[in-house]
Amino acid sequence: MRAVAAGLALTVLAGCADTSARTEARYLARQAAVDPPALWLAQSIDPQGRVEVAVLVCADTTLRQGFTRATVQAGEAFCAPHRDAVIRPDLYAVRCDLGGRGYGLTVSLRGDPEQAFETRFALQPLAAAGGGASQTVRYRRIGSCPAGWGIGDQARPDAPKGRNALAG
Repeated sequence: MRAVAAGLALTVLAGCADTSARTEARYLARQAAVDPPALWLAQSIDPQGRVEVAVLVCADTTLRQGFTRATVQAGEAFCAPHRDAVIRPDLYAVRCDLGGRGYGLTVSLRGDPEQAFETRFALQPLAAAGGGASQTVRYRRIGSCPAGWGIGDQARPDAPKGRNALAG
């Protein structure tokens, strides 16, 4: 009797896993039909305008919108906004506090966010000179994501798919 119950439990669990996989596949197919993901090339640019690092990212609209926003984190602590951010099509700016120090955070955008654009991220202390950071990233839409890639999948150019940016 125990063997029958164990067999029945395994059959039920296997059926749940199959149903879960089918449900996920249907969800992903619907999502792709409503907001098809696209493959983007992201290139970090050094102060002399040279490419430092490049990565391909499969992104839907929500992930792509994140290309033009920034958050600052040190360890487990996030830079907490003082007030609402300034949000315009070409600018995201906010003042925030991290470890008892105030900072100004800006992300500026230049270009067409649907095809090719550049962002410049800058973090500057509000009270003291120095100690800031900046980064420029160029984004270019390449086309459709490769077969087998999902939203958040990424890889260096000419390398196999790496870790998913969303799943960690």
